[in-house]
Amino acid sequence: MRTLVRNGRVASEGRVEATDLLLEEGRVSAVGRRGLGPVDRVVDASDCFVLPGLVDFHVHVADRIGRFELADDYESGTRVAVKNGVTTLCTFVTQGSGESLGDALRTVHSRAEGKCHVDVAWHLTPTRFEPADWQEMEELVRAGHRTFKLYTTYRGAGLFSDQARLEELFRRLGPLGVRFLLHCEDDALLESVDSSALDLSRASSHARLRPEAAEVASVEALLDLAQRCAVPLHVVHVSTVAAAERIRAARERQDVTCETCPQYLWLDEGWLDRPDGHRWLCSPPLRGERARFRELAREGVFDLLATDHCAFRKADKDDWDGKDIRTVANGLPGVGGLLHHAWKLWGDNPDRAAAEVSLLLSRNPAARLGLDSRKGALRPGHDADVVVLDPNGPERPVRGTESDAYDAFPGFTSTLALRHVLVHGETVVTDGGLVDGGVRRGQFHPHHD
Repeated sequence: MRTLVRNGRVASEGRVEATDLLLEEGRVSAVGRRGLGPVDRVVDASDCFVLPGLVDFHVHVADRIGRFELADDYESGTRVAVKNGVTTLCTFVTQGSGESLGDALRTVHSRAEGKCHVDVAWHLTPTRFEPADWQEMEELVRAGHRTFKLYTTYRGAGLFSDQARLEELFRRLGPLGVRFLLHCEDDALLESVDSSALDLSRASSHARLRPEAAEVASVEALLDLAQRCAVPLHVVHVSTVAAAERIRAARERQDVTCETCPQYLWLDEGWLDRPDGHRWLCSPPLRGERARFRELAREGVFDLLATDHCAFRKADKDDWDGKDIRTVANGLPGVGGLLHHAWKLWGDNPDRAAAEVSLLLSRNPAARLGLDSRKGALRPGHDADVVVLDPNGPERPVRGTESDAYDAFPGFTSTLALRHVLVHGETVVTDGGLVDGGVRRGQFHPHHD
C-alpha cells in the first residue's frame, strides 16, 4: 500500500520543512511534493507536525523490582506509549541467579510475544561472570545485542559492579561494539551516609540518603575509566547540574552521551516534603536547582530524554509502615508523558520544539541503540514509524501510565494531540485512540529467525 502523509511540517533530524512523505511496504520511500505518483491512502497532516516515531530509551515493564511486580506489562506499557507517539520502547533484561543471560532474554521475549503495540529492544545486564557467561555475552553481542546496562550501586540486589569488573567488561566487550549504559551513584559514598541522623519516616530523607555527591563522584570515575578503555559511555538518568556539566566537558575528549528524565526537569525535591511524598520516590531522587537544570537541557547538554518509566500499583506504592522510606517501592511512571514534557521545554516556539524533539526523542536514542539505519528519522529506507502531531489540541491531563498507579505529574496538562501514529506504515492511533481493536504490530530488535 502506498500512503501519502500530506500537508504537514515534517520535523526530522533537527530540521523542519513543509513537505510530504510517501510510505510503502512499511518504509519511507520518498520525501517531497513532486513525482510521488498515485497513492492508495492519504493522511492529512494540515496544521500538524510530522515526526519520526519516538524512542523511549529507558523503560521498565513486566518485571519484579524488590517486593513488587510492576504495574505495566508489555501490553499496557506499549499501549500508553504508542498513544503518545512512542513507537520504539527500550527495556531491560537482567540476569537472575541460577540462569544464564540468554535464558533471561528468552523469558523476557516470551512475556512480550504478541503483546506489543510498538517495536521493542532490550538492554542487557549480566550479573554472573563465569567462562560460560562471557562466551554467551559474546554470542549475544554477535547476534546484535549491543547495549549493556551496568550499575555502580545496588550491591544488595546483586547488580553492583566495582571498577575492576567494569574495566573487564569494557576491555572485553568494548572492541565488539558494545555501548555501555551506566547507572551512576557511588556505592561507597551511599554506604557512608549516617542514616541514624535522619528521620526515615519523611520522604525528604531519601534525597539525603542518596546525595548529589554520589552521582557526581560516580560519573567522574566512569568518565575516566571509559576514556582509558576507549569505549562509548552513556550515563542514564542524570539528575544533578554538576554531573551534567562534567559530562559536557568530557565530550571534548571522549565518546560520552547522557540522558535525563522529565521528573528531573519539572519536579523538585519539594514534592518529597508532601504528606504523601513517598509516592514521588525514585532513584536518583528528585533534586533542587531545577531552573538551571532546564537551562542545561535547552543548551543541548542532554543527548536524549527518556522516562525511566517504572510504575507501581497504588496499593504497592503505599505498602510501607510509615517508619522507613527505604522500604517504599522506588520508581515513577512516565512513558505516556515523554513527548508532552519534552515539548514544554520549547513550548513558546513550536518549530523549535518539533526540531528538538526529533533529535532528543528520535534520532539520538536510535543512534545510541544502534538502530539509526532504520529508526529515528524520516528519510527514504527508514521504517515508516510516523507521528502526526497537532500542537493546538484540547487541553488535557498528562498521564504517564494508564495502569492503577499514582501519576508523577498531577495537575500537568498538554495541548498536544496525537492525530495519527503509524507503526511500520500502518495506522495504530487516530485522534489519541487505538484503531483496529489495538492490533499489536510491534517487532523485536534485533530480529531473530
